[in-house]
Amino acid sequence: MLIDKSKMVDVGNRPYTQSLFLEVNYDENAIYTFKERDHEWNGKVYPSLKKLYVEFEDPTEYEFAQEYLLGWSHWQRLLENKLIRKHIDEWRLELEYRLRSKAAKKMIQKAERGDYQAAKWLLDRGWATRGAGRPSKADLEASKAVAERVQNDYSADVHRLFANQGK
Repeated sequence: MLIDKSKMVDVGNRPYTQSLFLEVNYDENAIYTFKERDHEWNGKVYPSLKKLYVEFEDPTEYEFAQEYLLGWSHWQRLLENKLIRKHIDEWRLELEYRLRSKAAKKMIQKAERGDYQAAKWLLDRGWATRGAGRPSKADLEASKAVAERVQNDYSADVHRLFANQGK
C-alpha cells in the first residue's frame, strides 16, 4: 500500500499526530483510521493503522515507522500523544498475542515431530508470561486444573509419542 507521506506534515513541515486520523476531526486530509479495518468515508478509503501495525509484525516498531510514517522520530511523537498512545498500547498487546500464537503453533508442530524441548515448552505453558513474584491463588488453581487435565487426557498420547521415537 502506497502512502503519500507528503500529506503527513503541516505547512511548517512539522509531522502531524492526531491529524493523521479520521476519527479525531473527520477531516478529509486525514490519512489513517483507528478502526480495526480500513474505513470508507465520503468516498475515500482510510487504511487502518492498527491493521497495518499488527500485520507488519515488527516488535521493534522501527521498520513499521519507516514504512507507514515519516520515520522513528514521527513514531516517537505519536507515542507522546495520550490519545494516540492509548490506541497504540492496544495494538502492541494484540501484536504480542499474535506473535505468541504463531510461536506456539510452531512449537506444536515441533512437538508432534518428537522434539522433547518443544513438548516441555508446551506443557510448561511457555507462551504465557506473568510478572515476578508469587502466583496468585487463582493462577495456581488454574495451573493445577490444566495439569490434571493434561495428565488425564494426554499422558497416554505423550507416552506413545516418545515410545515410538526410538523405533
